Amino acid sequence: YICKKNKKKILKKRKMRPKIFFRFLFYLFVSFTLFSSNVFAEFLSVKTKSLILFDGPSSSTKKRFIVTEGYPLKVIVSLKDWKKVEDHLGKISWAQVKGLDRDRTVVTLKPKAIIYNKPNKSAAKLAYIGELVVLNLLSPIVTDGWIKVKSSSAGVQGFIKAEEVWGI
Repeated sequence: YICKKNKKKILKKRKMRPKIFFRFLFYLFVSFTLFSSNVFAEFLSVKTKSLILFDGPSSSTKKRFIVTEGYPLKVIVSLKDWKKVEDHLGKISWAQVKGLDRDRTVVTLKPKAIIYNKPNKSAAKLAYIGELVVLNLLSPIVTDGWIKVKSSSAGVQGFIKAEEVWGI
């Protein structure tokens, strides 16, 4: 036998459990969304020889920039035929999906970026790469500040400091 007073307490506790659970799920979702924006950033590369970036998701809007083949772009918003993208300077524009590819690339930020044989500054230097040169990203995983890349122009594959490129 449960007295009325205890019965009310038990029923109140049971009603509170779902509220607490759903609040927990909500806060978990919000924190995951806020704190993981760069961890799970989507990058695409330009697959055509050149791609026009627009002010809005329509080819009738103002043309802003032209980017060349392989250039990496960070996706901010996805629509059916358009992507709102950010370039290495932080400029926001719109690109047509048909001109983009899932192949991962990075662009060098320093005038003399170095590709090494191993992920170590004392390793053999394979190539000096100029500023704003596109490299193929072989692995998006950053290990101790290094990423594995391939340079089609220099014909080498090796490691470069993640801080010397944009597009990861």
